[in-house]
Order: sequence, then structure tokens, then C-alpha cells
Amino acid sequence: MTLHMAAIPQNEQALHRFISIICSPLSIVQYVLTKRDALTYKPPGEMIPVQDACLHAHVMGKGDHTVILEAGMGGSSLDWSMVQPELSLYAKVVSYDRAGLGWSGSGSQPESATCRKYVRELRELLKAMDCKPPYILVGHSYGGMIVRCFAGEYPDEVEGLLLVDAVHESRYLTDEMSNRRKQQREANRRQYKLGYLLAPAGIPRLLRRPVGGRRLPAAIQKNASSLGYRKSAYRAAYAELLCAEESALQLKSAEPLSSKLPITVLSAGSPDEEWKQGQQRLARLTPNVQHITEEDPRHSIPIHRPETVVKYVTELLNIL
Repeated sequence: MTLHMAAIPQNEQALHRFISIICSPLSIVQYVLTKRDALTYKPPGEMIPVQDACLHAHVMGKGDHTVILEAGMGGSSLDWSMVQPELSLYAKVVSYDRAGLGWSGSGSQPESATCRKYVRELRELLKAMDCKPPYILVGHSYGGMIVRCFAGEYPDEVEGLLLVDAVHESRYLTDEMSNRRKQQREANRRQYKLGYLLAPAGIPRLLRRPVGGRRLPAAIQKNASSLGYRKSAYRAAYAELLCAEESALQLKSAEPLSSKLPITVLSAGSPDEEWKQGQQRLARLTPNVQHITEEDPRHSIPIHRPETVVKYVTELLNIL
């Protein structure tokens, strides 16, 4: 069944355009600064056309196995900056930017941002790069939903799965949310909506509120922030949030993962009980799941504990 539950509403798209016009002096400044950043911060990888967009992909290393790194909601390939170089000592490693994020273009349907759509674009990207399966898929946070969707739809193309403090789909399903979680979702929606509406005028840039990873090393953070100030980044992140329930339903209705697939669930030591319950549900995806909980409560494990991600990817490599 095809679902079309969420996209950026037409009235919000119209308001987005209206703000861009009515604040045209600020919009011109935002445009100029975005162009300046594009000249200053060049993509480290290749720009590769796929069916719906031109995606940025960064490849490091070589070997018999290929590791694909999938960032969290609104994130980019730079979120893996401290993981990818170390992993590339052991395998071929691919990080990339989803449409509208990082260095990637928006594509013709920027308001459609479901896991299934991302899986289709990732497969096209890997085919265009001549990266042959099977892959080890590594997904952080919302990226964990994408890699699970990939593994469910194309089980023969996946040989291992690492879920890095990944989201369980129940977190985005209204029927399974607590009142506290519903309030949190609404607060997030308001914040993302405001960023989307004000991005053409560069207001989030003035407030220093970029989309994507934070607390990266200073030099990398400047790069990540410049990409996170693009209006396409706010649009893509907002669309991901609005389409998250549709993505969750796609996962909920998907075929179960193979019990033969080695899966590692790496959880942060979060004090949030609802998040812990989601991690426990991920740990029960199949009988073949290894579940590790870090003492560090911080969610962005690829940034704060990159060596831990490297450790558990290499463990997967060693058993394959």
C-alpha cells in the first residue's frame, strides 16, 4: 500500500515563498552568503546524478567489504567525519548526503522524504558508483530507520547492520505515543517549521541555528554549519520530520529482517525511559541481535564516541 500522509502543506510552502519576497533584502544576503560558502567549502567527494537529485558521496578506503554510513534526521556526511577515516583502514566506506542536505541537491520532489524513497535513491547512488552489494549498513538515529528499510526490502544486498542509538519506529507512530512524546513532537514540529519559513531570509543564520550535527571539531563544524544554513537543508529536515510517521508505517508493515543477518544495536545510556524502551524493541528485532549500551548518555555517538562505532563495525567485519 502506498501512503501519502505527510508533506510540507501547500499553505506553508506559499508562506515560505511570501517571506522570501517580502524580506528580499535579507533573502539576497542569504543567497550571497550561501554562494560564498559554496566556494569556500568544497565537497570532499563526488556529485553523482540519480533519478531525482544530484547526491554527494564520499568514498574512502578499499577492501572486500563496503560499509555505508547513514546520518540522522537533518544530518550530513560530515557527521561521520571522525568515524569514516578510521573505518577506511579496514574496508571501503561510503558516507553521503541525502537530497537537500549537506552538499546534495534538492531533487524534483523535495517535500517527499520517506525512508522508502531514500532507500531507492541510495541504491541508485551505489549502482552509479559501481559499489556492489552486499553492504554493511550503519545508521545513526533516524538513519537507523533508513538502513532497516533497506535491509528489509533488499535482504540479499545486506550482510550486516549496526544501529547507532537508532530510532524505533514507535517513536513516530501517533497511536503508540505517550502524551509527553506527543507534546515533544509538536514542539519539534514548530521549531522545524519556523526554521523552514525563516530560512530564505537567513534568520536561522543570524541566530546561529544550523540544521545538522553540532559539537563537531571546530574546523569541521564551520563546514557543517555553512551547509546547515542552506534553505534546502531546512526544507529537507522539515520534510523528514513531517514524513516520519509515514516512514514508521513503512517499517511497521515491512517483512521481518532475516534471523541470519548479524545485527548490532549500540545504545547511548539515555535516562529517557521511552527511548530505552525503543532500544529494547530494537534488541528484539531478531534472535541474532547483539545489544550494547554505552555509559555515555549523549545521543550523537558518531561525534562523541567515534571509536565505539569503529569498534563494532570492525567486529561485524571480523565475523563475515
